Amino acid sequence: MYYGRTFDELSMVPLSQWTMEELTYHHFVMSQLSPLMNVQGTSLHHDLIGEIEQRGGLAAIQPEDPHA
Repeated sequence: MYYGRTFDELSMVPLSQWTMEELTYHHFVMSQLSPLMNVQGTSLHHDLIGEIEQRGGLAAIQPEDPHA
């Protein structure tokens, strides 16, 4: 479950200052909503993807160890 800042709280924060958890969570949500998004939402989603890729992509995220 995601307990980070809401999209409203992040709206005035540059993407470079978002945590990777915030980027990936909001990317997932926007991916699910993409058929319903307008041009502005689609543009923001592309910016999110660009920031994630700049940080090494989704593969750079270490998954949690289920045996820990």
